[in-house]
Amino acid sequence: MKRAAIAVLVLLTAAASFAQSDDQPQLTYDSVAVFNQHLYYGNFTSPHAVAYDRAHGEVWVADSGNGLIGVYQPNGTELYSFGSKKYLRDPVSIAVTPKGMLAVVEGNHAHIRLFSYRGEYKGDVTLQGIGEKPVIGAIAYDSDGDLYVGENRSGQVFVYGPDGRLRQQFGSRGRDDGQFQSITGLAIDDQGSIYVSDAQALAVQIFDSQGNFVRGWGKHEMGGANFSLPSGIAVDSQHRVLVTDELRHQVKIFDTAGNLLGQFGGLGSGSGQLSFPTSIAVDDKDRIYVTERSTSRVQVFERDVTSATHRE
Repeated sequence: MKRAAIAVLVLLTAAASFAQSDDQPQLTYDSVAVFNQHLYYGNFTSPHAVAYDRAHGEVWVADSGNGLIGVYQPNGTELYSFGSKKYLRDPVSIAVTPKGMLAVVEGNHAHIRLFSYRGEYKGDVTLQGIGEKPVIGAIAYDSDGDLYVGENRSGQVFVYGPDGRLRQQFGSRGRDDGQFQSITGLAIDDQGSIYVSDAQALAVQIFDSQGNFVRGWGKHEMGGANFSLPSGIAVDSQHRVLVTDELRHQVKIFDTAGNLLGQFGGLGSGSGQLSFPTSIAVDDKDRIYVTERSTSRVQVFERDVTSATHRE
């Protein structure tokens, strides 16, 4: 019965992914690299998160199954890996500070651990006002070093300054505009706007730098611009909003008004296909990095500018 239910779910989500609007998306992306292993520790096992380190031009990968963090060049060449039986067992969410420090959320979603650029444990981050038993769904840093924490028990986003003090908090638990149920991703653009993906409430929401709701989109139903399970979010240099859908095995690209500009992926293990994507990051050249839980790899995508120019 369980296998039958899974088969039905895959068919439904696949059908949903092909339900397109009349206006066909124009942006296309090509897979340009794949990496799936550590230099000394073997293959990835269920990588859950990826982040880009702008201070060093490197890519961080949280390999949840192996309890490891790997650091890579954009082409997938590994530079370093580290783990800790005491402090790093099941990393599920990561974020890089402007100075290259790494914050890690473990599988219990209860705390954030801070590591140096090469894996030295620096202690747990103190989270004022978040409650005794938080459920941390996602974290992110802005260019000023402020830490954003999506907490799902209260349905709020907490913002902490570099000094650790709570600067602001916004949101509440629910399904209306400005509310959250299950935050899965956070991103902050160069203008201070805050982007949130949610697995159960409105899929994508944008807030200004003060935490005021601006707009949101994405229902959990059929349709090319809708979602089954949004699992991560990122914003590129052109303010395009990139969202992974774990059950539709896709990355969807929107403008900030919520218009669908393109999508890529589709269930599979081949080049350009995706299998249960869990996280997404964008580097300073707008290359896209996607972790895939089922195929245990990170895939790198670049925009197909030639194809786009030809259509235009």
